[in-house]
Parts: sequence; C-alpha cells; structure tokens
Amino acid sequence: REGKIARVQQWLADAGLTPASFDRITVYSDSTNDLPLLEWATHPVATNPGAGLLAVAQSRDWPILRLFETPQ
Repeated sequence: REGKIARVQQWLADAGLTPASFDRITVYSDSTNDLPLLEWATHPVATNPGAGLLAVAQSRDWPILRLFETPQ
C-alpha cells in the first residue's frame, strides 16, 4: 500500500531523482492493494485487475490490460 510509494521515492532519492525527473511514470497492478501507487503514477494501468480494481479503473478511465485469461 502506501509503503510502496515511500520505497519508490527513497529509491529515486538515492539515485538523485524525483518524480518530476520523468515525463511519465507508469505503474501496472492487478490489485486494489496498489491503489495508492497507481494514484501516485502519472499513467496507472490495471493489468488483469480483480473486480475491485476493475471498477476503479473503469470509473477513472485508466487503461486495462488483459495479458492472460484467469479462471472464473
């Protein structure tokens, strides 16, 4: 959850970078557990999302990738 943002920001800081160093930050996830990180990104992508993330992605008009079929 929110801890991932802190880790990414620390990793960037260690490299002498900030999110502003990039024109675009893409985050891929299949779970609402990563919503804070997806919201932080400039280009969030739901990848084979679970039902909860699918609903959020659709309501926010985020790209949705279906890389493989999951059993129902």
